Amino acid sequence: MNQPRLHTLPRLAVFAFLFCSTAYAARPNFLFVAIDDLNDFAGYASEEPGNFLQVIYPNADQRRQVASRLTPNLDELASRSAPFLRSYCPSALCGPSRTSLMTGTMPHRTGYYLHDRHFRTYDTLKDVVTLPQYLKQNGYFSTGLGKLFHTSRGTVDGPLENDWADARYSWNRWVNHPTGCNGGQPSKYSPPLGGLLRFGPSRTRLEQSGDWLAADFAARLLENGTAETIGINSNRKEHAQSVSLPTDRPFFLGCGLFRPHLPFFAPKAYFKKFPVNEMSGLNADTLQAIITDLDDVTGDARRFSDINNGKMKVLIENAVRVSGDNDESKVAAWREIVQSYLACVSFADDCVGRIVEGLDASPYRDNTILVLWSDHGYHLGAKYHLAKQALWEEANRTVLMIRDPRNASSCDGQPRRQIVSLRDLYPTICTLAELDVPSKVAGTSLVPLLKDSAASEVNQTVLMTYQQGNHSIRTPTHRFSRYRDGATELYDMIGDPAQRYNLVKSSPELASKLRADLERQVEDEIAESTSRAARAN
Repeated sequence: MNQPRLHTLPRLAVFAFLFCSTAYAARPNFLFVAIDDLNDFAGYASEEPGNFLQVIYPNADQRRQVASRLTPNLDELASRSAPFLRSYCPSALCGPSRTSLMTGTMPHRTGYYLHDRHFRTYDTLKDVVTLPQYLKQNGYFSTGLGKLFHTSRGTVDGPLENDWADARYSWNRWVNHPTGCNGGQPSKYSPPLGGLLRFGPSRTRLEQSGDWLAADFAARLLENGTAETIGINSNRKEHAQSVSLPTDRPFFLGCGLFRPHLPFFAPKAYFKKFPVNEMSGLNADTLQAIITDLDDVTGDARRFSDINNGKMKVLIENAVRVSGDNDESKVAAWREIVQSYLACVSFADDCVGRIVEGLDASPYRDNTILVLWSDHGYHLGAKYHLAKQALWEEANRTVLMIRDPRNASSCDGQPRRQIVSLRDLYPTICTLAELDVPSKVAGTSLVPLLKDSAASEVNQTVLMTYQQGNHSIRTPTHRFSRYRDGATELYDMIGDPAQRYNLVKSSPELASKLRADLERQVEDEIAESTSRAARAN
């Protein structure tokens, strides 16, 4: 972290923490940390096959230097956790992915393909029991702040459609709190009409940013057992909010960070870590190669690239408008938005560091399981795509690590390369909390992998969906995708982790086998239009 901050625990608070019942001590607490739009750009994962950092920084020595300053806090945590390097999201879009994780459901079975409104306004989800709600029903104190569901705002007494954080059902105490980092100064390559597609350094200092303040609140709550902050209520007026952790029951504490979600604004100091002139792999030849890579991508698969419409196209067209139709301007714009994303990742990493610092200084540290995850991945140019919203590896691979201090094997830092999904977190946490897994919850417990990094796969395949009719399955060796219009892709993820060669035509038997597997998994798919309930309530 930039400036580690340690806090002295009040003596009375320490005594109160230690005065816990035997039943409470036997049940673990959970610290549940979510990071928005974070792909596999983490130092500890930078050398994994297919990591796009290897394209940006083709020189291995240069890449190691960048990796060392990109995510030191995540790297340190990974070294004493169980990091999952092949973790995937249920859907490469914030709302559907988070809703799937938190409800134990899959998008194709609920019709929740977008995040246009609260998930409980869908008749397939109106009575669902979320993970924090289930823990609350079984004796846990659930509290949280930041982006855990689709947005960070909740209300217990307003319209359900405004209760995005599900405050009335999922939490004993929800804290409305600012997130992200405001005060951005857009780069000259930041499209003026690009909506959220804005990027550049922020005038806001780290200690003033929403994400840092949210992280600091969670850290102080862990350190002191109680914390107060200035949050934002449903009318967007500032008001003091406080939370105190109970001493007679375990807790589930969630904290969600908004960066590196667009707009890519972060405090100015983080941009200096990633000079654009070091990004030698982002050049005119690479840009052309990425476009050529789409030659064997057809139909709806090609539509998910930005070649005809999307953020990459908007970025490049704006670069031409600003600096002329030449390779230099296009590459400069590409490098600057990548620099901005890296700066946001590094900023988020320091926020994570503050949370972990709070846990390490807390009397709860020996009985608190840390679960850290990102909701999906993000493309920074691969497949000519600058977004999530796709079925390719870059959009769907997530960061995931779990640390259970009661289990030395889960603190060994050994990478888990078995394929897993965020859908597996609900049953995993139930198992760790010694609770029955609800019968309707999808996924498989990851506890065997926490106990043994070399254990067998718990999933033979994991399923990803982006919008109705578009699905992908990941096996330990391949990725197969089928789109709504019938277009298909097959990639050898061992021999071709960058997914440059679509093998559908050259390996028809394998494609047919995986297609049958995929179609079996989604045979109960429902249309979005049949899953909607009235907006009232």
